[in-house]
Amino acid sequence: MLKMRRKYRWMAVMAAGAVCMSGLPASATITLSEHSSADWAISNGDLNVVYDPAGGKITSVAIGSSGNILDPSNSNLYPEFAGTPFGSGAQTFGVQQTSSYIDFWTTTASTGTSTNPLTYSFHYVMFNNDPNIVCYEVLNHSATDPATSVGQGQFLARVNPNQFYNTVQENVGPNNPGLQTSTLDNASQFSTVSAQAGRGVQDATTDLSGSGLAGDWGGNFYTKYDYSSYTQFLQANTEYGSNYSVSAIFTGMDTMTGGPTKQNLQFTNNIAMIEFLSDHYATSDPNYAYTPPQGVNSSRLFGPYDFRFVATNGESGTQLEQDAISSMDGLESDYNTDAELIANGYVPTNQRGSMQITASNSAGWSTNTTNNTVVLSDPNKSFQESNSGNQYWAQLSSNGTATISNIVPGTYRLTLYQLGQWGETRVDGVQVIGNQIALPQNLKFTPENFSKFSPIWTIGTPDRSAHEFLNGTNTSSTDGVTQGGDLRQYYGNYDYWAEEQALGTPGQVVYYATAVGSTPATNNPQKWIANQWGKFDPGLYDASNGTTDNYANVAPQYVKDAGGPATYSGSPWDVNFACTQTQLNQGQYVVLSVGLAAVEASLVVTLNGHEEIWHYGGASNTPISVASDPMVRSGDAGVYQFLVFQFPTSDLNAAGQLDQFTFGVSQSDGVMYDALRMEITNTSAAPSTTGWYDYEYITGANSQIDADDAVGFSANEKFVPEPTGIVGISALIVISRRKPKRQ
Repeated sequence: MLKMRRKYRWMAVMAAGAVCMSGLPASATITLSEHSSADWAISNGDLNVVYDPAGGKITSVAIGSSGNILDPSNSNLYPEFAGTPFGSGAQTFGVQQTSSYIDFWTTTASTGTSTNPLTYSFHYVMFNNDPNIVCYEVLNHSATDPATSVGQGQFLARVNPNQFYNTVQENVGPNNPGLQTSTLDNASQFSTVSAQAGRGVQDATTDLSGSGLAGDWGGNFYTKYDYSSYTQFLQANTEYGSNYSVSAIFTGMDTMTGGPTKQNLQFTNNIAMIEFLSDHYATSDPNYAYTPPQGVNSSRLFGPYDFRFVATNGESGTQLEQDAISSMDGLESDYNTDAELIANGYVPTNQRGSMQITASNSAGWSTNTTNNTVVLSDPNKSFQESNSGNQYWAQLSSNGTATISNIVPGTYRLTLYQLGQWGETRVDGVQVIGNQIALPQNLKFTPENFSKFSPIWTIGTPDRSAHEFLNGTNTSSTDGVTQGGDLRQYYGNYDYWAEEQALGTPGQVVYYATAVGSTPATNNPQKWIANQWGKFDPGLYDASNGTTDNYANVAPQYVKDAGGPATYSGSPWDVNFACTQTQLNQGQYVVLSVGLAAVEASLVVTLNGHEEIWHYGGASNTPISVASDPMVRSGDAGVYQFLVFQFPTSDLNAAGQLDQFTFGVSQSDGVMYDALRMEITNTSAAPSTTGWYDYEYITGANSQIDADDAVGFSANEKFVPEPTGIVGISALIVISRRKPKRQ
């Protein structure tokens, strides 16, 4: 850590009404002056800002002499904490200034009641002659504070829509590599998009039909949810116009939540966003919230993150995005000099450890290394629900190696998974010590295949998203009737009931997983719809009456005849197949694996009339705990669920005869599919037999064993890492695993 030359710090209580200033270094480029008791003017040689301490927000940002480039109608760069328990409490304001940086903040104290059960601080940092505004949040919960949880936290920069109207994203997800851009011809179009009076069809979703404007991604709708992205490859996002650019920069994912598959919003109209804590695509799941431990003093740091404000100087959006990404190393070096940031929990890079990983895979690692992932997260829980500690991940090379650097010392769960293979391997108790290299030994990912024989059939690829199915991408269908829509835009962009009719019969998809008699296998994921809806009635603008009920007019006739889309529900989908005698002889169990990219309903499955139900409320069928809603929020994945249904082989018909699975949903929004697989085996798929606990196990209409995310490996056999002889080994892992039984 670099040595500070001088440090100045003061605190003022808002009720005092005055700020005391003295002792600032005369030679500093950074300046701080008091406009009034409410506003401070701060300059660092690159940016000039005005800070409102009572509001905890910046109300003006100027690049040199540009004037304020924030939104004239709502001029704020600020934190937002909708859906959290933050309330009123005594406020204090602080600043720490040196010749190289200024860190300024507002703290609201806990009231010790449910009105405001924790102390929270919002900090901003500006470094000397630097175009970035650094943001971070600190939550402090005392041993005497009441129990609480925090559901959402983000920093937002509302910029002038007449100056910022184009966006750039890169690598928004493992299935969406490369640049994603949205470009309008001029600022007035952006304003028009945002002001389509009477055409709002869903939260922040506008039907542009009749406006003369094309929606982004080439459709007829404009919605903020188009801009969501996985955090796995997220580095920066850029919004720009002809003169200025703002980039939201994520120098580190370690204080964010939900692991690499978590999705967050990146833009809303003219708002650049840093969303570090949210339950987007994870509705009603309390495990996504940050819950401080009760009865002890605790602190949680979110950040630091950055907003970078620069003049475009003729650069393209792609160049501006790359400039922002290239600035990360310098920003991380600057963080190490901020004593206030460090005092609030930031661990300097020279006090962090690293991990070198070599892991085997009995199926072989993918040559597409974006498919091979290793994650460090909170112990004893799914990485999707990691919310209290730090998180890290890396992509394993095709030979199974990876390095994770800059790890805050601590104890983690290590998770291995490969897109394209079922299941994941979880190892708890992985320790990382500062200034040392962790070398975990004997790491092995074992794909969760329940039979030693090849599957009878599969539909889709187990890659934790619905991207390959109809509506999962903007790829047009091949049936000549429907165009496929795009889940990443808006579900009103496709006609679901017409799609079902084209893929089977009215109200029902019919899919042949194998050839049956003279009927060939379907063998086309575009013949399976990404989301199975219970009811489908999207908002569509009706210019004739100014309402958003136009789908009642454009729905297929068979839907209208059955009462209309508001009441009509389709039939369960059919998957038809036939088995050979050799396959029937493989064992006593039919094991059906179902990967769900998101759920809003229970899944009812029958095999030749034998019914089994996965209750999305859990084995006790309690209120929803794992629901996620990308189907109505323009996403192709939410909270991933792995279901395993087991039936007796005696439920199957004789060799060569038609067998049938049916799939039905209990609620309107239904389920989003990742992949399906049928196996026949002589060994039960019960977790107590396989030693795997990451899936829901269903054997009847009311017989369900929920996944146990607290379990890494069970306690039959222990082993420790082999000695390596390398000084500085910091990972001593005690792993216990119940050996899975196989035929």
